[in-house]
Amino acid sequence: MAYETSSDIPVLFYDGDCPLCNRVVRFILDQERAPALYFSAQQQQTTLDWLAQHPEYAMNEDTVYYYNGSNLYARSSAVLRLIPTLKWYWGFLYLGWLLPRWMRDAVYNVVAKRRKRIFKECKVDPRLVGRTLI
Repeated sequence: MAYETSSDIPVLFYDGDCPLCNRVVRFILDQERAPALYFSAQQQQTTLDWLAQHPEYAMNEDTVYYYNGSNLYARSSAVLRLIPTLKWYWGFLYLGWLLPRWMRDAVYNVVAKRRKRIFKECKVDPRLVGRTLI
């Protein structure tokens, strides 16, 4: 079941043309506690429609975003906000909150600049059917 773009549901916005981003989406689908999170590639019209309904937010393709139903988080903060959606044994990742945001985001930016050169194959997971914005 997919939700209309006007719904205030948790959504991960990612670069749909990025092999690393697609691997992360597959990882989340494998490791999530329950199927409560929705996904939207930033290149999709549904993301553009969502942004039109939320003019207070702006996005760029070099950044992953997590919308929790009321706030939009970017970069490392978005990644860390996803931890509660994962199975219990990923809880050690909460240690990431101990680092200052500027440090976390610096590491994020280094990986983001190289992500398309490091990872080559971009596969879309069929489990995304019904888990995207429409």
